[in-house]
Amino acid sequence: MWIEDNERYRLTRQGRYLSAVFKRPHRVLSTCRLNGGLREDLTHVANHQSCEGVAHVVREASNVGHGLEDYHRAACAAGGLPPNSTALMATAANMQCAVLARAEHADLAVSVVATAGVLGNATRAGDPAGWHEQRDGSRPVERGESGSAASTATASAPVGQSNPERTACALPAPPEAGAGTIVTLVFINQPCTPACLVRAATLATEGKSAAVLDLRMPSLQSARLATGTGTDQLAIAAPLLRADAGEWERHWAGSHNTLGELVGRATHEAVTRCLLLQNGVCAELRRTLCAALGRHGCDEATLRALAHAELDPPDANCFERNLLALIHDPLSAAAAYGLAEILDLVDVGVLHAEVARESILNQAALLAAAVAVKPDDFAWFREVLQPRLHLAPGRLAALAVVLGFEHKWNTHD
Repeated sequence: MWIEDNERYRLTRQGRYLSAVFKRPHRVLSTCRLNGGLREDLTHVANHQSCEGVAHVVREASNVGHGLEDYHRAACAAGGLPPNSTALMATAANMQCAVLARAEHADLAVSVVATAGVLGNATRAGDPAGWHEQRDGSRPVERGESGSAASTATASAPVGQSNPERTACALPAPPEAGAGTIVTLVFINQPCTPACLVRAATLATEGKSAAVLDLRMPSLQSARLATGTGTDQLAIAAPLLRADAGEWERHWAGSHNTLGELVGRATHEAVTRCLLLQNGVCAELRRTLCAALGRHGCDEATLRALAHAELDPPDANCFERNLLALIHDPLSAAAAYGLAEILDLVDVGVLHAEVARESILNQAALLAAAVAVKPDDFAWFREVLQPRLHLAPGRLAALAVVLGFEHKWNTHD
């Protein structure tokens, strides 16, 4: 199936391949480990689903050898692509979920075709890494080997203190091949200098990160918000200059000029739509209490456990059976996101410790009042929660939800 066809390239999707064949020479900047970097001799760029995202132990590479070149040649052969002039990217994402987004201004046009999965190995730039490359390949980083990589996530950090340990790996790092990848292919319709392509690549990266941040996706290797995945890849192409045709090269693609705007906007649109098609993630479905606070420890398991610890058995059973509706309550979700934002601002030092404790207590009380549907009882909830302020923020939030639910059906003295 052809997706886009013009005088510069033809973009098609067939099976597990999404590929563009250039009709005229292009300058291509890509992250491909083979045929990557800055090239002017490529005939194709392609995106290939090399495996399923979860529990796929039989991968194509295992059938043709273990080397990168073996995989590249076998995958290109299967897709009818010339291995010596193809920049090939691999992903676990479904090519049927690929999205093409276009943005135009005057004589400029940018097309972005993306595939995206973010549930398997979402990370934040600067998260502790799980792998270290050596001469003979990458190996898992040993905890305790160095710096932040040796830290472990803690659920008991004092409320109101900036907590660098919260950024440590909470889970073992996924395989280096990764289970989730955002692959972005960017096509610019006008010639660009090499420096312009590099700048455009930064705008594409910013557009991707903005899409992930707008959905408040959590990193799986820290308690922070994700900015992408550990295996994201990018290729950006522009036709080579034909001076005899009166063409000229673009020199800049920053966010202050139209080329940068178009690249960022089209990338954001494509990635956002892909995450809905591939992962079922969209803004409306991120409007939940646990989506806001799960990365801080207020998840469904914690809520259930606290309900059974704090409530009488009949009330705990009622809480658990109505948990889905409870965590989707819009006002409760709004209060939860407010608390999550406060915790993030404390972690990065925008809010200092002297005000953090009070701010977190106030927001937890507001969350409880929202769950109880009794906004006038904010001060009462604040008084009830204050003796429990020693709890980790996520657990304090979960307690606020449980107490709010109990108070929804009971009155206080």
